[in-house]
Amino acid sequence: MGTQALTHQMIARESAKMLVEQNNVVTNINTTRSKEFGEEINGYKKGDTVKIMVPPMPVSFSGANFAGDRFANAPSVSETYVNLVVDQQYHVPLTFTAKEKKLDLTDFSKRFLRPAMNSLSSKVNAYLLKSMYLQTPNVVGTWGTIPGTRPPWRAAASVLDNHLAPEADRCAHFSTDANDALAETNVTLFHTSDEIRGEFSKNAVGMFAGLEFYKQLALPTHTNGPGSGLVVTGTGNQGATLAIDDTKGDTRTALVVLSKGTIFTLAGVFETHPITGEATTRLRQFLVTTDYRRGEYGVTIYPPIVLTSTTTIGTVTALPKDRTALTIVGAPSTAAVQNLVFHEDAFATAFVPLPVLANCDGYTATVKSISVRVMSFGDGKADVEHTRIDVLFGTPVAVRPDHACRVTQ
Repeated sequence: MGTQALTHQMIARESAKMLVEQNNVVTNINTTRSKEFGEEINGYKKGDTVKIMVPPMPVSFSGANFAGDRFANAPSVSETYVNLVVDQQYHVPLTFTAKEKKLDLTDFSKRFLRPAMNSLSSKVNAYLLKSMYLQTPNVVGTWGTIPGTRPPWRAAASVLDNHLAPEADRCAHFSTDANDALAETNVTLFHTSDEIRGEFSKNAVGMFAGLEFYKQLALPTHTNGPGSGLVVTGTGNQGATLAIDDTKGDTRTALVVLSKGTIFTLAGVFETHPITGEATTRLRQFLVTTDYRRGEYGVTIYPPIVLTSTTTIGTVTALPKDRTALTIVGAPSTAAVQNLVFHEDAFATAFVPLPVLANCDGYTATVKSISVRVMSFGDGKADVEHTRIDVLFGTPVAVRPDHACRVTQ
């Protein structure tokens, strides 16, 4: 019996399967929104948006009277939402002859497809991790020190506990340096073969502190800006913008003083319990959400500064006082690798099925909500076929940002 020529359907299905197997970030964040885009395979393109609904945090009242006898001020139970924009399209090109199309799928995958999908998966992986770290408002560990002991990872798990992240479906994506250090100093840290997912989850190492650990070669590095001596100005700072005095230190105009992704604390400003709104003893960490340049009005932050009221669960116990110093995590103008710990639903993305263009041969396959398109156009004179393998996906959005934590090193 002769060898069956490879079809686009066969290649697309194998490509999607490989992407799911090789990319352990994709399999650890919420991709169920892909179905909303996938309802109209020919109707979506780069730049399209879908709303992701975020359930409200209900406020409880004591006594028999509805809403504590404040009917007119009863809190809304309407969901909020974040926008997921399909804005990233990556592809890997392949060129092969009619002879190579006669290979069986196993040989073709080994010689051509797997190297191509490794390249594509690595690029997607790096982009997802960078986007996620920039939206993560919590950090533990010591800047400049590889987290090679148990405490930083337990601390990260505790951060998720404190923000009421579900205990199941948590993971840690950590560097090879951290993996080596942990393995060297904690021989029994990762244990039992049942806790290793095997071939389906490439690079899964094991379980510890309720986290499934995955080695990563493409973790993001955060570089702090040169800002130092920064202080709050005014006494009424609320919301997502914090007014600061940046006149100390480097005085160059338009200099990026605080880089996006920087985390800082403010003395006297503590976290609240996410359901009761009661004060905790933990300083609230604030994430810089856009680059702050010297001379601008204020630095944009997450979470916004909100006090608890009768109808609102606040994010902080008190407003920052005038001249309160910003205590930045890490030294100015230095860089550190950011390991990531998060719950599956902390972030969401979508891999959208791309249509095959007119006058091209191809197929789009979807495996576990991950869509991959294989599309070819031939060169009859040279007897070669050019093929591109594409993915179209959205930059991850933080649905529950506090259900994620960075472990710096």
